[in-house]
Amino acid sequence: MFEGDRFRKSQEYGGWTWTTVAQRYPGTGTDMHWWTVAQDGSIFFVDDDGYNFGRKWNFAHLLRSTGIPPNFTLEEVTDFPEIIRAADPEVNAPEPKGMKCRRYVDGALCVDDRLYVAVYDYDDYVPGLDDIFNMVNMVSPHGGVVRLIHSDDQGKTFQNVPGPEVGPEDYFLGPRFAGLAFIGFGPGYTGLPADLDGYVYGISNDINYATGDHIFLARAPRDRVLDRSAWEFWNGAGEGTFAQPQTWTSKEDATRPILRDPGRIGHPTMSYIAATDRFLLTYSTDRTPRTFNTDPAEWRRSWLKQTELLVLEAPRPWGPWRLVHHDPRWETPHTAYLPQVPTPWLDADGLGGWMVFSGDWNGDHGPDSYYGFMTRHFRFKQLEKT
Repeated sequence: MFEGDRFRKSQEYGGWTWTTVAQRYPGTGTDMHWWTVAQDGSIFFVDDDGYNFGRKWNFAHLLRSTGIPPNFTLEEVTDFPEIIRAADPEVNAPEPKGMKCRRYVDGALCVDDRLYVAVYDYDDYVPGLDDIFNMVNMVSPHGGVVRLIHSDDQGKTFQNVPGPEVGPEDYFLGPRFAGLAFIGFGPGYTGLPADLDGYVYGISNDINYATGDHIFLARAPRDRVLDRSAWEFWNGAGEGTFAQPQTWTSKEDATRPILRDPGRIGHPTMSYIAATDRFLLTYSTDRTPRTFNTDPAEWRRSWLKQTELLVLEAPRPWGPWRLVHHDPRWETPHTAYLPQVPTPWLDADGLGGWMVFSGDWNGDHGPDSYYGFMTRHFRFKQLEKT
């Protein structure tokens, strides 16, 4: 089922090794945890579905972290009271404009002292499957980025918040970018290589949250993030297999992937390792691709039972991508997902760091569950240069 040889191996790193066990931050009970580095060097994380530190359950939260694991602090800033969901699709209440949507937050971005957060929808309108919502829920088909909200008071309040009636015709970005994650650089979005400076960059998989086919890349001028007409989309050839000059288009539907891995790409994230001038791409996938064509007996048997971790590296955000690490049974018996490497948590030499991830969303959420803010340290294995 899993294939570790579908990418060429890295010539920069000889794999990696875990140097600690996985640990859950006490009091957390949420998942996802997209991140961005604030201007003061602290990290904002946005998470979904759950509760932290004994507070009430909500579908979205904003956390702030200072320090570096294992000696770091994590506190909740807000649960986004400005964001109001439409009627819950689990009770079969249609969203306006013909969709059933579950609204969440994903990509976070700090540019100078302004914080942006992407609000996105899953598209749960699947004719004929209204009575099997659990299957729809597990597939979680991409809808789109509804809007980018922003805060100028360190996340206490947000502006540009969409109402629950905003539907697909008004989306900021379409389904190829619904899982938006901004590429991580330095504090306040600084420290970019010279040929990338002046822009912010975001990536997403397609299809659904757990088992998409491609990764797509977009960018916007750092001073025009909210101007949809200023956004551009990668449309170079090769799907990340060879080096090439930058190629962009203003047409979202003309975008081409920076990586292809059919049926295996869960929400991807990317970090810039300044010490080595390399980009680190991480994603996970479920054991069996999640599609509505899957036999119900098969998805009940195999989904959420085992996940795969892939880590790739490249000299630029569009590749060429080479495999660093592949684990076909990542964190088994837990089902881990959404691996990320915050840039402030990289080791000083750029040859290791701390990964943050989540897990076990459909299982027991007790004290041994990975449904929370999980961290684990790794080190790259050095290749012997000849």
